[in-house]
Amino acid sequence: MRSGTIQKRLLTEANLTLQKALEVSLSMEMANKDAQQLSTLTLVHEVSTNVRSKTVGGKPCYRCGRTGHHPEECWCKDLDCRSCGKKGHIERVCKNKEGPSSKNTEQRKSDFKKYKNKVHKLERTEEEQSDTPSEGEESLHVLSLSDDGQGYWVTPLLDGKAVRMQVDTGAAVSLVSEVVYRKKLHHLKPQPAKITLKTYTGEAVPVSGIVTVTVKLNKQKVKLPLYIVKGSQPALLGRTWLEKIKLNWQEINMVAKVGDINLQGILRKHAAVFKDELGRMKDITVKLTVKPNSKPKCFKARSVPYAIKPKVEAELDKLVKSGVLDLVRVSEWATPVVPVMKKDGSIRLCGDFKVTVNPVLTAEHYPLPLIDDLFAGLAGGQKFSKIDLRQAYLQMQVDEESQELLTIVTHKGLFRYRRLPFGITSAPALFQRAMDQILSGLTGVQCYLDDLLITGKDEQERLRNLDAALQRLEEYGLRVRTAKCEFFQSSVEYLGHIIDGAGLHKAPSKVKAVEEAPSPQNVSQLRSFLGLLTYYAKFVPNLSNL
Repeated sequence: MRSGTIQKRLLTEANLTLQKALEVSLSMEMANKDAQQLSTLTLVHEVSTNVRSKTVGGKPCYRCGRTGHHPEECWCKDLDCRSCGKKGHIERVCKNKEGPSSKNTEQRKSDFKKYKNKVHKLERTEEEQSDTPSEGEESLHVLSLSDDGQGYWVTPLLDGKAVRMQVDTGAAVSLVSEVVYRKKLHHLKPQPAKITLKTYTGEAVPVSGIVTVTVKLNKQKVKLPLYIVKGSQPALLGRTWLEKIKLNWQEINMVAKVGDINLQGILRKHAAVFKDELGRMKDITVKLTVKPNSKPKCFKARSVPYAIKPKVEAELDKLVKSGVLDLVRVSEWATPVVPVMKKDGSIRLCGDFKVTVNPVLTAEHYPLPLIDDLFAGLAGGQKFSKIDLRQAYLQMQVDEESQELLTIVTHKGLFRYRRLPFGITSAPALFQRAMDQILSGLTGVQCYLDDLLITGKDEQERLRNLDAALQRLEEYGLRVRTAKCEFFQSSVEYLGHIIDGAGLHKAPSKVKAVEEAPSPQNVSQLRSFLGLLTYYAKFVPNLSNL
C-alpha cells in the first residue's frame, strides 16, 4: 500500500473496494517488492513484533498463493472471493473465476467509503505473510492510515486506574511507559517479555516486562496483556486489544487537524520548557532562617552499603555537575544523607534534616490551596491540560547565607546544597508561594506545588491559557517533565480526584484504598485511616453517623 507503483495502479481501478485493493496490492507486491514507499503517508508510533517466521515449506497457500504460512493461519481465510463469491480465498487463486460476484457495485462503493479514511479499521497487510528468511521476522502493520493529522484517544480503566491511550493501528501491541506503570499500575508485578518491539524506523524499543490488566471500556471488561517500555512514549492501544474491544468512535476524543496544529505550534514555541534538564528559577531565591540561639549540629557520615555505593557516588557527581551541590571542606552544619532506592533502580539522596535543621527552622506561614479552592478557579472548563514540573524544589535557588544550613555529609565528604532540597519542613510553603507569584494574574490556571492544571471554556481560550502558562514558566527558567504532561483531556486525575466538565468526582484508586484498608492496630494507623476518610468526607453522606 505504501508503494507508489501500487498507488497509481489502484487509482486506475473503477469501483475500487477494499477487498479488490488488497488483491491488487498482493499481486503487485510480489513483482515490485522493492518499490519506493509512498512518501506522503506517515505511520505514527508504529511498533512491530519481532517473532519467528512460520515456515511451512515452499508449498503455496491455496487461499492467497503465497508461501511461508499454513492456510489455517492465512489472513485471507475470512475474505470473500470477488470471482465466485465463496469465503476463504481471493480471486487470484480462485479455481472458478467465472462464478458470480458476491457484491454488487453499490455495495463495493459503500465498503470503500466505509474504510478508506478509517484509522481504526484493523487489517493485516501482505507484509505479515511475507517470507523474510534473511531476518527471520514477521512484521505486523496497519492496512491504511488516514493522512489527515487526526488523533484518536480513549481513556479505559486499567485495573481501576484511568489511563489515556492513543488508538494506534500501527502498533502491534498495547503498551505504556515505565512512568505510567510506576504511577498507576505499580501494584502489578511484571513478567519477562520474550518479544522485541521496533519503531517504524527500525529502532528497538526496550521492553521492561509485561503485565495482565483488567480493561474496562464502554461497559466491556476483559483481561489483556500490556507491555511496559522504557522512555516517554504515550500509552498506545494497539491491534491486539482492538481485536477484543469494540470502540464507540462517536465518543472518542478526536483532535481536529487545525487544533492539533495550534497545540503543536504552542509546544514548539515553548520548546525550552520541555528540555530534558533541570531548570533554574529566575528572580526568586529561598532564604531560610533559624530560631534565635540555635546551635549548629554536625553529624558523622553514615555508612553506605557496598552494593549501592557506586550508585550513590554517581548521583553525587550528577548533582555537582548540574549545579545542585558544591563540594566544601568545612561546615558548622552537617546533615547525614539517606540513599533511597527508586523503582527504576536509581538512587535518590535525601538529607535527614529532621535531626539537624528542621527543629530550629522558622516556620513559613503560607497555606497550601484546598482542592475545592482550586476547582472553583476551573469553573466552566470542559477539557484540561496538566503540567508536571521536573524535580520542582531543586529548581529553586537558595541564597548564600542559607546554603550552609543545607550542608550534607557523605562518605565522599561535605557537600552544600545550592538549591532547595526535599526534606526541609518549610519547602512546600516556600515553593507554593513562588509558584503563586509566577502564575499571578493568569486565568484558567491553578497550581498545587509542582502540578499545574489549565483549562478554558472553549478551544481557543484553552490554547491561550496554555500558551500564557508556558510563557510564564519559560520566563522564569522552569522545566517540566514531558512524560507526565497531558493536554486537552476530557477528565484528569488531580490530587486524588477526577476532574471533568461535570464537576469533582472520587478517584477509583482512592476508593479502593479505603475499601481495602486493614483495620487500624494502633493510634498512628487510626489517624492515617481517619485522614483518608476525611479527605473524601464530602462524598459520604452522614459520615459522622457511620
